[in-house]
Amino acid sequence: MKFTEDGVKVLYEQNLAETAGMLASLPFAAGESPQITGLSGWVFEQTLRHCLSAELTEFGLQPAIACQVPVRGRAKIDLLVGNRVAIEVKSRGSWGNDTKYRTYGKVVLRKGWIYLYVTLQEGHLPYRNATLKLFGPDGAYFLDGQGEWARFVNKVAGALA
Repeated sequence: MKFTEDGVKVLYEQNLAETAGMLASLPFAAGESPQITGLSGWVFEQTLRHCLSAELTEFGLQPAIACQVPVRGRAKIDLLVGNRVAIEVKSRGSWGNDTKYRTYGKVVLRKGWIYLYVTLQEGHLPYRNATLKLFGPDGAYFLDGQGEWARFVNKVAGALA
């Protein structure tokens, strides 16, 4: 593996700091750091896409990875890998949003996609357990645990092979 859980987290933190700095440097921002809801999530989504793409290349796979893919109406999946693997990406956990994922999951599965969830961390045990119950042990990945990155990458690669 090119990355580890810690490597993904460090790259994400570097990318978030660089993004905030670049936004603050825009002439109209007057040096103010952005306080934008969703910025950290977008940066993590893009960092994860970058890292996953690099890992899949090591497997000899180069699938397209689309971001914010509509599944029905305004509902969107964060990443769609190779028209096969739909991934919910959260930088700081689910916040107990299992109703959304349950609804999206039904639509995603009807499309024939595999539905996965990945987060940097989930410290609130009830939310972690709810996510595990909803996505299953082979569908939920918490990068605050050892070996989770490799397990996630192997799952995606296996689904594409």
